[in-house]
Amino acid sequence: MKTMVPTRRDFLKIGLASIGALSIGKTPFGDIERIIAREFNRLPSPDYHDINHSKIDWKETSKGLYFSRVEVYRKNELVDIIAAIKINPEYNKIRVFNGYENPDYSEINTIEEWQRRTGATAMVNSAQYMANPRYMPCALVICDGKFKGPKYNEAVSGMLVAEPKSSGLPKADLLDLDYDSFDYKSTAYTQVVQHWPILLDREGRIKVKKSLWQANRTVVGKDNERNILMLTTEGGYFTLFNLGRFLKDSKFNVHTAMNMDGGYEANMIIKSENLDYVTYGEFETYGLGRDASIFNFKIKIPGVIGIFPRTG
Repeated sequence: MKTMVPTRRDFLKIGLASIGALSIGKTPFGDIERIIAREFNRLPSPDYHDINHSKIDWKETSKGLYFSRVEVYRKNELVDIIAAIKINPEYNKIRVFNGYENPDYSEINTIEEWQRRTGATAMVNSAQYMANPRYMPCALVICDGKFKGPKYNEAVSGMLVAEPKSSGLPKADLLDLDYDSFDYKSTAYTQVVQHWPILLDREGRIKVKKSLWQANRTVVGKDNERNILMLTTEGGYFTLFNLGRFLKDSKFNVHTAMNMDGGYEANMIIKSENLDYVTYGEFETYGLGRDASIFNFKIKIPGVIGIFPRTG
């Protein structure tokens, strides 16, 4: 059985700031759609039945980068909204950022601060991190060729890889270690985030056990056209198993999907010519009757994944 390393839950409230309410509309300065996601103020039950979703209406926010906000219904009840990014790696590059340097220093930012610092068109949160050493990633990340975190963690089941130094490899891919191999000593990829679990594999198998733990979720996926998918839920309806089940039955055309850090850390931002979007995680539970949700806060995190247009 794979074991998890200790994480940061004993200091999760460090670096929080306030967040505003839901806002959807045009700015007075142009046709930019501005969405500050704050739709949900309660946690629905985890019961999973009669699940359906609204049409996935992909809108191109910049070349090869698409966004859709998909409503999830249980019968006629809105139980969650999934913010979805679809990335064509031929037109967009993926870069990994992580502020951990040593046990005495880490850079942590809200996702809005990370976006301003990097200039990314879009961004989601990255991997889980430890409480000791504080903010160290729980598994290997590679940022512009620089290694951070442990080179091996037995819990790891997959990884996002991008921007290889050699030709002949995909510009971005999602590896499932039950099928794909990876050697950190010889990898050509300069951007890597290892994580767990694989929620849905290429054979359509849900790779997680059932539980009652609900939270905001961020997922990195690959569709059957080799686009990279990044999905963040605005509410806390999904358990991991139910999210895998949903992705299997959905119209997202998922080939493989991997869970990233969730709960308060499940964040997404888009800053493009026609879309200004941000969502922060608020929901986190440890089973029925153990709701640890925190509303109206933005958490500072050490790691993010950014999307940038290719130039030249």
